[in-house]
Amino acid sequence: MTWSELKVAVKLVLAHARHRPGRVLLTSLSTVAAACVVVWVVSGYDSLVGQFGGMGEEYVGRYELLLLPTRGGESADGGGDMASAPGPGGFGGPRLQLSKDFLNTVRQDPDVALVEPAYETTLRAGKVGGEPAEGGRGRLAGAKSEDKQATKAKASGPIMMGGVAQQRAQNRTPTIVGTDSAVPLHTLVKGAWFDPKNAGARDGAITREAADFLGVEPGDEVVVTGFGMGKDETRIKIAAVVEQPKRLPGPRFMVGLPPTRQGVLPGGPATHALYVPTALAEKLSGAPARASYAGVVLRSGVKTDDFLTKWAERFSTATPPVDVRTPGKVDSEVENSTTFDTVRAQAYSATGISLLAALFIIFTTLSMGVDERARQFAVLRAISLTKMQIASMVAIESVMLGLLGWAGGLLAGWGLLKIMARVRPEALAEGAELGTWCVVLSGACALGGSLAASILPAWRATSVSPLEAMAPRRPVYSGRLPWVLTVAGLVLIAVNPLVVFFVPMPDTSRYIISAAAGCTTMTVGFILLVPVAVVLTERVLGPVLARLLWLNPRLLATQLSSNMWRTAGTAVAMTIGLGLFVTMQIWGYSMLGPFTPGDWAPDLVVSIGPGGVPDSDVDAVRHVPGLVADKFLPLAVKQVKFSEDVTGYKVRPSATRQDSCVMIGFDPDAALGGDSPPFKFSFVEGARDEAIAKLKKGRYCLVPDHFARESGLGVGQKFAVLPPDDPDSPLEYEIAGVVAMPGWHWLTKSGFRRGRAAGLMFCSRDVVRTDFTTGRTTLFWGTWTARPPRTRSRQPFSRSRTAASTRQPPRAAAGRGERAGQPPGALAANRRRRPSRCNRPKASEPRSGSGPTTSSGP
Repeated sequence: MTWSELKVAVKLVLAHARHRPGRVLLTSLSTVAAACVVVWVVSGYDSLVGQFGGMGEEYVGRYELLLLPTRGGESADGGGDMASAPGPGGFGGPRLQLSKDFLNTVRQDPDVALVEPAYETTLRAGKVGGEPAEGGRGRLAGAKSEDKQATKAKASGPIMMGGVAQQRAQNRTPTIVGTDSAVPLHTLVKGAWFDPKNAGARDGAITREAADFLGVEPGDEVVVTGFGMGKDETRIKIAAVVEQPKRLPGPRFMVGLPPTRQGVLPGGPATHALYVPTALAEKLSGAPARASYAGVVLRSGVKTDDFLTKWAERFSTATPPVDVRTPGKVDSEVENSTTFDTVRAQAYSATGISLLAALFIIFTTLSMGVDERARQFAVLRAISLTKMQIASMVAIESVMLGLLGWAGGLLAGWGLLKIMARVRPEALAEGAELGTWCVVLSGACALGGSLAASILPAWRATSVSPLEAMAPRRPVYSGRLPWVLTVAGLVLIAVNPLVVFFVPMPDTSRYIISAAAGCTTMTVGFILLVPVAVVLTERVLGPVLARLLWLNPRLLATQLSSNMWRTAGTAVAMTIGLGLFVTMQIWGYSMLGPFTPGDWAPDLVVSIGPGGVPDSDVDAVRHVPGLVADKFLPLAVKQVKFSEDVTGYKVRPSATRQDSCVMIGFDPDAALGGDSPPFKFSFVEGARDEAIAKLKKGRYCLVPDHFARESGLGVGQKFAVLPPDDPDSPLEYEIAGVVAMPGWHWLTKSGFRRGRAAGLMFCSRDVVRTDFTTGRTTLFWGTWTARPPRTRSRQPFSRSRTAASTRQPPRAAAGRGERAGQPPGALAANRRRRPSRCNRPKASEPRSGSGPTTSSGP
């Protein structure tokens, strides 16, 4: 086709567009909406790539590689604000450290120019005169009141799933890091690096975001609570501000496939740090410095890969084993992290769905236009136009609609992002920007959908000869159901359930096959069912609609089926849009379900830290005004590992398929006995009275129903756990009952566990305390009578600080933050509200440390 022939086709298309402006406008707006969805979703991926792509150089700082101690093949979670000390019932032992002998061996290597260890403490710094930081130890510096409000507002947005360690990564209060480096560990922003040999000067350097959070500049002072200098507070003068090491946020959700994985870059350098000389850090902490990690600089000409190859065996056999991080490895881990995979999968899914929507919207418009202009095409063919020109007219019209949708979608999406960034910045957790992927995928959605939609209408426009089209084209309606298409559609729909539930294969392969083949066949299958749905709708609802509209039923008898292509395209386009909405609602509520406790949940879960309550004071805690003493029970809690893989954790770990569980000890009679027990469990297997009798005998326990499903264990069967103090001597527990615990995830957010667990197992308190040496009581579970009083008791028997999560009793009208009378320092009763109906609960992850922890509930 020549250029002059193409110009003729373009002029005819523009003339038709001017003749049908409403149709062009509505079709373009629909395509704009589809492209806008792509822009909204993919902008998050573009933002992640822009912020964290190629972050390896910043992560390692001035070094060429970092050495980190590992535990069981995984990096120790002991690095800075990614660390989380074991809470009540936690396990994992003390933080690991690099051996001094091993570091000396590395220094003696002729290829190594420098080895500098870094000592990270549990201490945190704050601005002089600031309020105590929430969850901190002693008088930790906070921010100004307006900064704290801004932080709370930001924290009210989407919560990153990633556990306590991930939440600490979002905390901008700096961790104290001891280093003897004579040059800045990261790019210097302001000031001058301190002299590490002059610890008496008490100078330090702070990371940029931490400095902004505290509102300090070089020359200002921050305060640190020290345990080894004989003073409550020590002031550190800020000598420099250095660039901020980046920390990748966790994924927004970890539900279903693909299988869950370890978080990216566990441990490692503190994101928000106050660097001080190592000698000063030792004085502040009152303990000898340990190597939390070490930076290595190689001699000129030495290749990193060659060095790693030479040391690979020694790194793996060291005690503890050593994890090596280079800029390339960091970039690779970030690119293949769950966070990137999740957002990338969202981007591809949104693009695919929007592409289908655009395809059928434009397909319906083109089919309608081809049917209306059949005679025009015939006349044009008879006069001068070729089949190629007729087909190009349809293709040009399709591309024009796609271009309008693409440009409009980019503009609308960009405007929406700007508006949301101003109105609700917390909604854009990953940030948002119009990057390369955003433009490319939205273009693929609009142009790809438009070009695909033009194929069949173009073929129909050129398939009728000029002489045949001169006569009116009457649709032929046979009245038969399309059985062949229907059977083929049902067969294709059945492929995905077979792949997911019946065909034996590894779960990783199952996810790939289900996403690639299963979802594709299911989509095609439902499209093939559209004709039979159209015919049945016409037969069943056509007469009803005709009578409602006072029409002759024969007018609607073949209205849909006689224009099957147009009807099918419209139906599929509407199905995609409504199906996407329903999918989002189902996904959101299915994510909310595990975090919505049922009636079995307590009014109060109280965590007392750091030392807990001695046995002599437990009774005083239970008789705090406002509490029901006989229904406010002390618990013994310990998280332990299974001796065998009873849940299939090694096959595919998930939220409930884990290698550990939480053993919770209570008084069986007080917890389960009576007409209104504080533990309102619904028994799925077994009986309550029989379970009470068994629990009082010894190592019997109640297990949640999801654990019974995953493990295949029931009443009378046993599983074994490993005591942390004696892992070579497993302890067997027999299942006395299986109970339903909807929403158990919520209650484990504070005090019950450290890391994921397969479930909460309830046993006799005496058995748990004896088997696992739990020590003082740190957790209470109970009921209150009414609104807690605002007065604060001054009973001096315990200096522990306490936090509680509560469920508001009926007709109680007290607001959040009211105080109960507290025996151990401060018993804060934060009222639990029923989660709002949204895609995720508004839950706050507990802050790690020795202070109080709070878990929320409905």
